[in-house]
Amino acid sequence: MADLTLRVLHVDTQCLALDKPAGVLSVPGRSDDLVQEEALSQRVRSMEPQALPVHRLDRGTSGVLLFAIGRDAHRALNQVFESRKAEKRYVALVRGDFKLPQVCKLPLAETRRGGMRIAENNEKGAMPCETEFKIRERFGAFSLVEARPMTGRTHQIRVHLAALGHPLLFDARYGDATPVLARELNPGTGTPDEVVLTRTPLHAEALRVPHPNGKGWLSVESPLPADLSRALDLLRAARRG
Repeated sequence: MADLTLRVLHVDTQCLALDKPAGVLSVPGRSDDLVQEEALSQRVRSMEPQALPVHRLDRGTSGVLLFAIGRDAHRALNQVFESRKAEKRYVALVRGDFKLPQVCKLPLAETRRGGMRIAENNEKGAMPCETEFKIRERFGAFSLVEARPMTGRTHQIRVHLAALGHPLLFDARYGDATPVLARELNPGTGTPDEVVLTRTPLHAEALRVPHPNGKGWLSVESPLPADLSRALDLLRAARRG
């Protein structure tokens, strides 16, 4: 069962930012099961009854997740996200040697079961989309990439990375669904059969938004989680070797 411990990164009278663990739903999903999985938003409401989510992170994504406290703050923060004033920064561990900064503007279209795909030219219902990418670290067959989505489409970063030929190391929907073992990241490791990644290695590292009180900005950062840190340790060790 995924960890639903609330790790608070910031709290004031109008905003609550949590460090979302991977494997947890941001908000309740649709389910035919009699017992539905508890989402992070439900746990937050048990602590702060007026808390309302203003955006979502995919189940496999970790990092900064923002809630508004009260209806007024919720309206203000919704407007921030809708007007693209929210500055979001992610890090992603991808396959391939990602050499140059790139801006991907490929439009997206919905697929069945909540997925997304690159839209065809002039396709009806295509959604404009933009993500800025730049390299953080290169490891030959793998890269640590920084992603800044200018729009907020479902699975946007994941689909754009796959379209650029650099899918996430693990991505059951848009890439390889095989668990990542230590030997793939560092052939010389002493623990070759160690399972390092079983989720999309995408982390919402930072979020910066105008504060709903109208006074300045709210900036929140989330430290890299243990599984991504372990993967990078293995890659760096292999690079030194």
